[in-house]
Amino acid sequence: MRRHEQCAVALAAVACTVLGACSLDLQNPNSPTESQVTTSVDGVIALATGLQGRFATSYGNFAYMAGLVTDEFASTAAALISISDAEQGAVPSGTAIADNVFNSVYRTVRTADDLLTGSDALASQFEPGTRSGLRALAFALKAEALGEAIQSYQRIPINTYGVTAPSYVGRIEALAYVRALLDSAAATIAATPPSVFFNANIITPGVNLPNVIQLFRARYARMANDDATALAAANLVARTGPAALSLLTFPAPGVNPYANVTGGTNGIAPRRQWRLSMAAQDQRFVYFVTPSTTLTGRVGAALDPWSRYANPQAPLAIYFPDEALLIKAEALANQSQVAAAQAALDSVRTDCTGGRGLDDPKACLPALSTQLSQSQLLTEIYVQRRYELFGTGLRWEDTRRRAAIRGPVSAPAIPTDGQRCWLPYAIGDRNANPNATFTALPDPTEPAAFPASCPAQ
Repeated sequence: MRRHEQCAVALAAVACTVLGACSLDLQNPNSPTESQVTTSVDGVIALATGLQGRFATSYGNFAYMAGLVTDEFASTAAALISISDAEQGAVPSGTAIADNVFNSVYRTVRTADDLLTGSDALASQFEPGTRSGLRALAFALKAEALGEAIQSYQRIPINTYGVTAPSYVGRIEALAYVRALLDSAAATIAATPPSVFFNANIITPGVNLPNVIQLFRARYARMANDDATALAAANLVARTGPAALSLLTFPAPGVNPYANVTGGTNGIAPRRQWRLSMAAQDQRFVYFVTPSTTLTGRVGAALDPWSRYANPQAPLAIYFPDEALLIKAEALANQSQVAAAQAALDSVRTDCTGGRGLDDPKACLPALSTQLSQSQLLTEIYVQRRYELFGTGLRWEDTRRRAAIRGPVSAPAIPTDGQRCWLPYAIGDRNANPNATFTALPDPTEPAAFPASCPAQ
């Protein structure tokens, strides 16, 4: 182990004792400057720790917002009007819900770019395995952050590092860029596996980087309708044993993003209808909520309180392992391999307490009794995604893929599927970037008739 890396353990422990609490903002004169964190080994390792904290924030903001504009979440009693408006599909330009996603995503992207720059500039000062781990982590989290931007905005900037006025590009170009980043992450650790030092002192305990990378590769191959790659990557994701579940952890005083919004002006809770719409035997609600008959939200929505995230330090899954099985089932169904697709789907349906050695949602449903057709299988796959992947933000993209944007639903009506296609663009970037003014980049036009698909530009 290099001497610099030994010293960096102490630096990371002091500077970033919790995942979500490491600040890389440069306004504080007692914090390191940008040049310091990209031109010293200790600074680069601190960047890697901070990147994971920033990713936890951007992921939380994305999943919070996506749940509100679909049928997953509703505002709690003390929430601001803008939160209850969003649960009814209304997100005006300039609201925090729209801007927080953009701002936090691009803070994650900027930190990942700084990490890549620093790991390049100081390549000779790192063990090869430590450098490969740093770079793969940066590629993967930058890709997922941009992937969340793709799922939120009709157009996004992808080349932003050192660029004063980034250009916005459409989904096809942005998605190809995200997938290339993930391929780079996979190739990096395949060529040089992460070092013992990286795994013990830099990556968040409980995170399996190879699994994260392959799951993300499968996720965005599916989004690109590349069934062959989605299937191959999904098959590389471990689905048994503790290493199959990668968790973001929040040791005190860190707080899980959902625990942070259980009340107050940003408060949300799961809609009770999510639980009530399940098949009678489905047990996945137990993982997420405590059933209620009385809790209601700001505009009267029937709610269930969180159970999983009632503890402020409860870990947050970066992904649920059965997402890989559901991606596999969908890819196989699209290739007309209906028996194999149904077998993968049944593995999700029948997963029960103690299954696979994982603390993840457990449906405990029976296997399907007869062979479904291709169209029936795809419908059932999306039903299972609704309950298995709750609170991950993926519900919104699923409703777009199924042309199931139903439009705004005013309380006390209960929404189904998605309520809008896109978020308005962030006001902060509009004010700073000539390529993002209202003239250069109008907010997307929402559909006028429903159910609708959401054409990307």
